[in-house]
Amino acid sequence: MKRFFKSGLITLFLLLFLFSGVTIHTLIQSQTNGRLINYVGIVRGATQRLVKLELSGNPSDPLIDYLDGILTELQGGTARYGLPVPDDPNYLNDLSKLEVTWKEIKTEIGNYRQGTGDGDRLLALSETYFEQANNTVFSADAYAARQMHFLLAICLVMVGIMSLTWVFIFWANSKNLLKLELQNEKLSDLTRRDTLTGVYRIDYFKEEAQRLLNTVPEKFAIVYTDFSDFKYVNDIFGYHYGDELLSRYGQIILSGLREHEICGRISADNFVLLLRYEDRKEIADRQLAADREVLTFMNSAHHGQLLPTCCGICCVEDVIEPLNIDGFLDRANFARKTVKTGENTNYTYYDESIRRHLWAEKDIESRMSAALENREFTVYYQPKVDLRTGRIGCAEALVRWRSQGGTIIPPDRFIPVFERKFMIDRLDQYVFEDVCRWLKSRLDAGKQVLPVSVNVSRLQFNDLNFVENYVAIRNRYDIPAELIEVEFTESIAFDNSSLLLRTVNQLKAAGFTCSIDDFGKGYSSLSLLKELPVDVLKIDSFFFADGTDRNRDMALVESIVELVKKFDMRTVAEGIESMEQVEYLKKIGCDYVQGYVFYRPMPEDEYGGLLDEEK
Repeated sequence: MKRFFKSGLITLFLLLFLFSGVTIHTLIQSQTNGRLINYVGIVRGATQRLVKLELSGNPSDPLIDYLDGILTELQGGTARYGLPVPDDPNYLNDLSKLEVTWKEIKTEIGNYRQGTGDGDRLLALSETYFEQANNTVFSADAYAARQMHFLLAICLVMVGIMSLTWVFIFWANSKNLLKLELQNEKLSDLTRRDTLTGVYRIDYFKEEAQRLLNTVPEKFAIVYTDFSDFKYVNDIFGYHYGDELLSRYGQIILSGLREHEICGRISADNFVLLLRYEDRKEIADRQLAADREVLTFMNSAHHGQLLPTCCGICCVEDVIEPLNIDGFLDRANFARKTVKTGENTNYTYYDESIRRHLWAEKDIESRMSAALENREFTVYYQPKVDLRTGRIGCAEALVRWRSQGGTIIPPDRFIPVFERKFMIDRLDQYVFEDVCRWLKSRLDAGKQVLPVSVNVSRLQFNDLNFVENYVAIRNRYDIPAELIEVEFTESIAFDNSSLLLRTVNQLKAAGFTCSIDDFGKGYSSLSLLKELPVDVLKIDSFFFADGTDRNRDMALVESIVELVKKFDMRTVAEGIESMEQVEYLKKIGCDYVQGYVFYRPMPEDEYGGLLDEEK
C-alpha cells in the first residue's frame, strides 16, 4: 500500500508538471495568435489605403516596405513584430494566396507609376486582396479558436489531475488515518485484555456487558465458570502447565463467541461470559462443547488428567429485580457455587431456589456485624474420646448462631459468608475469647478443665499480628498454654507454605498445641508432615464414609496412623459414627475419636456437666 501510494503520487505530479508546461506554452501561443490576427488585419486595411494613395497620385514606398515586412514575417521571415507562423494548412494556404495577390498588386503599382498600368485593374486587385486578407484573418481566427479550445481542454485536464491528486492524497491520508485508528483501537483493545488468556479484564467486561444489556434487544445470559479444582493442576503439574491450560481455555471460549457476546477473566481460573440465546438449553450445550475441547487438550497434554469446569448460568429474563451487571454476576456466581458444593453437576441455572438461598445469605451479610456486637454466637463443644481410657480427653470448640429471635443458624450457612466477606478472623477471635472466658470460669471455680481446640481460618494466617493477638487474649484470661490447641486445615499450606511454617513455629514458641484439621480432604503431602512441627493430625471423615472399597480406605488410615506416630504426633479420627469403626481405630493405635458415636456438639453447660461427672 505504501509503495502504491508513493508511485501513484509521483505519477500524478509528473502529469501535473507536464500539462502545466503544455498549458503555459499554449497560453503564450494564444497571446501571439491575437497579434497575428491583428497584423493580418493591418495588412488588409493598409493595402486598401496604399491603393487609394496610388490612385490619388500620392504613392507611399514606406507603406509598401511596411507591408512587405509584415508579409515576410508572416511567411516565417525575419522576426520583427513577434508574429508566429501557425502550423495550420488552411491559414498557410490563405497566406500563400495573399502573398501572390500582393506581388501582383506591387507589379501593377509599378506599371501604374510608369503610366502603363490600369487603375481599374489595380482597384480590382485591391478588392481581391481584401477578400483574400479576410479569408486569411478568418483562418487565423479559426486557428486561434482551436488553440483556445485546446487550452481550455488542457486546463480541464489539469483541473482533473489536480482534483485527482487531492483526492488521491485525501484517500491515502484517510487510509492512513483509518489504519492508525484501527491500530489505536487494537492497542486500546489489547490494554483491555488479559495478557495470558486474551479475554477481557473484568473491569472492561463489566463496562461492555452493561452497554450490551442496555442497547441490544436480545436474550442474554451471564455465565460464571471455573475449573472444579484448579489448584490441583498448579500443585501437581506446575504453574507453567496451569498457565498453558488457562491460555488454551481462553482461546476456546473466544473462538466460540458470536456477535454481541464477550468474555472476561476475573482471576486465576474464574471466567465470565455474556452470551445470547433463543433456547436457554443452548447455553449449557455451548459450555459443555467448550469443556470437551479443553478436556481433549488436557488428555493429550498429561496422560488423561481431566479437570471439568463448574458453570453457573444466570438468564437475565429469570431475574425479577432490577439489576446491573454486578448483580447478574453475583447470581451466576452463586449458581456456580452450588455446583462446587456438589449439589449439582457441572452446571446449573440460577432459579428461585437459588434466589431464596442468595437472599438468605444477603440477610446473613446484613446481620453478622451486629450479631458479633450483640454476642449472638454461642460456642458448642464436641468431646474427643481417648481410645486408651474411653474417657473424654479433650474437645473441639464449634460455633453456633442463635439469632435474637431464637433461631439457630447452622455454621454451614454463615461461616462461608464470613469467609467471603473477610470477617472470619473476627469470628475466630470471638470463639477463641469465649473459650478462654469459659476455661477461666472453670479454673476459678476449681473445676476440671481439659484442652480445647479452636479453629483458625486462613485469613488469620495472613495477619502478621495473629499470634501476638491470641497470646494477648490468652494471657488476659490467664489460661495455661497447654489448654489451647490451634487447628488449621492443610489447604493453608498450599496458599503459602513458608508463611504457614513461620506462623506454626510462632504458635509453638508461644506454647500452643497445633493440629492439622481435615487431613486427606485436600492434597495431603508427606512433606507437609515432615516440615511442620504440629502435635496432632485429624483424619478427615471422608475416609470413614461408605465408599466403594472400604478395605482400601481403612488400610490407608492405618498407614497414616503408623506414619505420624513416627513423627511423635497424636491422631484424631473425625466423623466416627459406629462402634465398629471405634474398635478398628483402637486396634490400629489411633489416639482419639470425635464423632456422633460418642458425643454430638453441645452447649458449654452440658459439656461442663460431663466433665463434672467424669471427675
